[in-house]
Amino acid sequence: MHNKIIEALLFVQGSEGLSSEQLKNIMKLNTVQEARRMLKDFKEFFNKLERGIKVHEFNDVYKFLTIESVKDYISEMVTITRKQRLSNAAIEVAGIVAYKQPVTRSMISNIRGVVSDGIVASLLEKGIIEEVGIASTPGNPILYGITNKFYDYFKIKSLGELPQFPEFSSYSDEDEEYDKDFNLFDSQRSDTNNDGILISEEGDND
Repeated sequence: MHNKIIEALLFVQGSEGLSSEQLKNIMKLNTVQEARRMLKDFKEFFNKLERGIKVHEFNDVYKFLTIESVKDYISEMVTITRKQRLSNAAIEVAGIVAYKQPVTRSMISNIRGVVSDGIVASLLEKGIIEEVGIASTPGNPILYGITNKFYDYFKIKSLGELPQFPEFSSYSDEDEEYDKDFNLFDSQRSDTNNDGILISEEGDND
């Protein structure tokens, strides 16, 4: 049972690790030495299992770390995950689509005050938004709406969980004037160029 407790504690502590002093207090042990012995025994036990993670000790602090032989796979996963992250501008556009769906690209750009075609394309590629129809207005622009992945990404169950913005709900599609200071999700306008594409030191285009 002690091994299961220590394993769970190490998992929860993550990169901060678990010290002998902490284990002593958590398990109501008499001495730090007793806690240290339990951690050392667990390290020996767990590392013999030859899993993808090992227990390492740093100055009496124990942590789970991945094994050396899987580092390339982890690097690949981190790269893929990073590509799926949304910039502030992309989060803003996704939010606009959620509130105004079905919505056209021009409507999105008018609300933001900057051309957003590049960001819309990125969100389509990531599966956050999708084409849901064609507008009956001149030019028959494509209409966009959110997908189930939107809910997964923002960890919500319904649009009712999104923050409310009175200035957004009062916006009229037919208004020639719009609020250029509109700031959904506290995004930053300085992170886009004139095409509405994210500018970053790494060169990501979100």
